[in-house]
Amino acid sequence: MSTVAELFDRLNGDPRRIKLPFSDDLLQANALLHNTAATEDEMAECLALWCQQRQPCQFGRAAAKHGRIHFCFLRDAAVAGWSDAEIAEKIREEKQLWKQRAAFDSKRAAHSLVIVIASPRVALAAPDQQLRAFCDRILELAGWENDRRGVRLRNTVTSDYLYLRNPTDGGFYGFQFNADFFACAGDNRWWHDHRFPGGIAFTANSTGHMIRFREWYQAKDHNEAWGLTQAMLTIQNAAPTKSTDSSIPQDQGRVTWLRPLDASGRPLVENVSCPLAKVPSTIEGKDWTRYEGLLHTDHAVREEFFVDREIAPTASKPYLMDFTYLYDDKQEEFEEFTRGKRLSEEEVYAEIGRPEDWTHRASSRAESRSEEQAAKVAEQLLTCRRWEAPSWYAIDNDEGT
Repeated sequence: MSTVAELFDRLNGDPRRIKLPFSDDLLQANALLHNTAATEDEMAECLALWCQQRQPCQFGRAAAKHGRIHFCFLRDAAVAGWSDAEIAEKIREEKQLWKQRAAFDSKRAAHSLVIVIASPRVALAAPDQQLRAFCDRILELAGWENDRRGVRLRNTVTSDYLYLRNPTDGGFYGFQFNADFFACAGDNRWWHDHRFPGGIAFTANSTGHMIRFREWYQAKDHNEAWGLTQAMLTIQNAAPTKSTDSSIPQDQGRVTWLRPLDASGRPLVENVSCPLAKVPSTIEGKDWTRYEGLLHTDHAVREEFFVDREIAPTASKPYLMDFTYLYDDKQEEFEEFTRGKRLSEEEVYAEIGRPEDWTHRASSRAESRSEEQAAKVAEQLLTCRRWEAPSWYAIDNDEGT
């Protein structure tokens, strides 16, 4: 098996970027993320700002707004010069620290983990099979083995658990989540919706952890309805990549879209009632049971991203995907992803360690840098703080935690 360093060395440049450079926000974020004088804390601030203002996921926006994303960074020096064992250990440490925060620290509990390969070479890599192999290897080193492969395409689904202690009964609950994949290469391609600054990124958002945290630690109610609203807005927020007067999502170049209710106001799955007491105007008349898309939101590394076609390979046969696991307690997946599965202390501590044995490392600091270098990083951060959300984003006022 090839190492990360070997796969990194084989990456090909993306000729598309000669005539079609990255969008301004990606160029601005990359300037800081690729600046070796920037600390990891400064890189995290840059990406938190970007996630708040420039990504469509409502759960990620809410987590970023309140400092509840844990970032793990690997720079050029790591992917080019570290052994696979060293890379795996770095990710393992960050995942463990994330899960410790999520389980116990009510003030800093992070619902999301983002593993970022912040590298100019990865950012400018062509979305081909060489980049796919590199991404697959990083995913393997993250400990997220493939649970199954997609039927239509060679896609991966990989799951894990995040934990939270219930302050009422003192018990631990585990919430399943699926890892997702993003890359700079998606910018201005049909999968623009899955672009991300730096190079590539794997994201892990636990919606169940966020929903139960709202209930148990913030005394908020109607949390399943809140979760469904955020999920529907996320699908609605998919970036339009084409200029058109059409109101049809596919014509607009969106990768996901909400299904309209039928003429009688019924969803596709008729025996599931709508849990929303109040429906935001932006999703009124839309199906609360199923949605569609050119990509499957449960997949991690997707084959269709690496064939580099102008039109998605799935355009003629979109995926049909499910919302009901977020609120329908009759589903098995509702317990796994949303309600939470009761676990023993021994089961949780076996993964995250016992609190008396934890050793939290200090924040990473840049090696000695000049005043000029520090001023440049500050200038780059100031640019990031000026970002605003695109006008077509649908935003729910109650962003949660």
